[in-house]
Amino acid sequence: MMRVKAWVVVGLLVAPFASSGAQTDSTAATAAFLAAETRGYAQNLITLRREYLSRASWADLGDRCNPGALRVFSKDTTPELQKALQAIVERMEQTIVLQGAGNALAAPEARALLRVVVGWEAGIDRPRWDEDGVGVHRAVATGLTGDVPDPTKAGCLPSPVMSDTVTFVVPGFADMDFPKAPRPRVKAYFGPQGQQRARDEFFAAVGAKNPSADLSYIVVAPIVIWRDYAVVGVNRPREKGGIAVGSGSNGGATYLLRRVGGEWRLLSIVRSWGA
Repeated sequence: MMRVKAWVVVGLLVAPFASSGAQTDSTAATAAFLAAETRGYAQNLITLRREYLSRASWADLGDRCNPGALRVFSKDTTPELQKALQAIVERMEQTIVLQGAGNALAAPEARALLRVVVGWEAGIDRPRWDEDGVGVHRAVATGLTGDVPDPTKAGCLPSPVMSDTVTFVVPGFADMDFPKAPRPRVKAYFGPQGQQRARDEFFAAVGAKNPSADLSYIVVAPIVIWRDYAVVGVNRPREKGGIAVGSGSNGGATYLLRRVGGEWRLLSIVRSWGA
């Protein structure tokens, strides 16, 4: 009888350690599986980017008024080929969002990314295209912010849509590194309530006296970063008096960027829409 009890006691003592060992093995196996899955996603991005770039060439936009470079896919002329090309871009986008959603934006590379997008959208500077090699092509201007040829003589004219101040709303950040260019001036509202503050201030200063005045601004969101890749959404609302929400738009876009040697470069304009 005593021997049976002894085995029972020993069994009770050993059981928790056996359970703990099994839990440790399960945790390690899960971690190994997730690490392998992450490596698979990373390799898939490399493969998709390589395939995407292999189909690309550059449009000849001339050199008057610094038009920039435009990546084109002149061989993808049929609806089927164009659909396949867009599928490559969207698979890259989906991978970045799937793996990076929820990642904090407090790191220096996130601030650098925001600075690139703000400078580009404001018409201050432009990112380089992501390409194999040193990267010599600069992106075209966004939202018609670039200079235009003077129709009456040689030279260029400022874009008619440019203003002295460009207003941004950046929900995912508390502050940013502002461009140092003297013109245009960049004004920004941060945090979840930033958009409402922009509307309230415009209404108090302008909209209350002139309800037909347009409040035009640029919302930079969402921003998702995973490893050296990022997806950035840009929306450009245009609202009467600062209170007519949804009354107009200056378009928008979704950008896919890749970080090369600490520099964010434009990989693809995933999609864009006009006013």
